[in-house]
Parts: sequence; C-alpha cells; structure tokens
Amino acid sequence: MNEIAEVRVVESVDALFRAHYARLVRALTLACSDQEVAADAVQEAFVKAHLHWRRIQHYDDPVGWIRRVAINRLRDDHRRQSRKGLALQRLAGEPQAPAVEQHDFDSDLQSILAQLPKQQRIAIALFYVDELSVAEVANALNVSQGAVKSYLHQGRARLRSVLATVEEVHSDE
Repeated sequence: MNEIAEVRVVESVDALFRAHYARLVRALTLACSDQEVAADAVQEAFVKAHLHWRRIQHYDDPVGWIRRVAINRLRDDHRRQSRKGLALQRLAGEPQAPAVEQHDFDSDLQSILAQLPKQQRIAIALFYVDELSVAEVANALNVSQGAVKSYLHQGRARLRSVLATVEEVHSDE
C-alpha cells in the first residue's frame, strides 16, 4: 500500500508576498520598534524565499520559513548594533553609563512594548499581532513551547505593571 502523500504547493512567492507582507511587517515592527528595520527584514526574507522558491514552495509552512528568516535578520541587526556601540565606547576611551530609559506615558503601543526584553516583545508581537499559536511562535523563535508561554506570561505581567503606572500618572494629573 504505497500511498502518495499530498504535497501542498503555494502558487508563487508573489502571491505569498501580497497575502502576508503587511502582517509580517506589522508584527515585527512591534518586536523591534522600528518599521523600516522590520520592513527590511521581511523584504530580505522574501528575497531569500524567491531565491530558494523551488524548495520552499513545498514546505508545510513557507510563511513560517519567511518569518523565521526575518526574525533571524532582526537578531543579527540587534547584535551588530550592540557590537558597534561597544566598539565606539572602546574607541572613545571612556565607558559610558547605560542610557536610562525614559518612560513616555502618552506613548503608543510600540513604545510601551519597546520596554520589554526582546524575546518577550517578539513573542507577544507574533502571538497577538500575527495571531500565531504558541507552537508556531515556538517554531519561529526556535525555542520550546514552554519558553514561549513563559515569555508571554512575563511580558503580560510587565505590560500590566507599565499600564498600571500609566493609569496612576494619568489619574494624578
């Protein structure tokens, strides 16, 4: 009994781009706090998908592959910027005090999310904005489902405390 497994093929990378580009950029913008950086990461991921389309079109979740490539690009950019900052400090010869994060309580969701650690921010953006399941977020971040649940729990707790502070400030005005 040789059964041939059904292979799902997405018609074109262009159709995938039209259907998912805006949603991916929106979710990753919340994750990295910069729409241009998020758009660049997603565009680069789609370019890579186009280059490897013969293989990727047969994947169960080609959008998941694209999302993963975009997240990896964001991580690489973050690491590169961190190394650049450290190198500039070394070249200046004086260690600089870490920047104190100023809380602007009239800020939008993006700046509130920017206060979260990166993994929590990405998990929350993928789960709530991109509407992925815990398993899909775990796959995108290459972590366990338990880690994703922990990131979501910790992120929600931090957001609750930030929002409670916002309410206190506004009630005192």
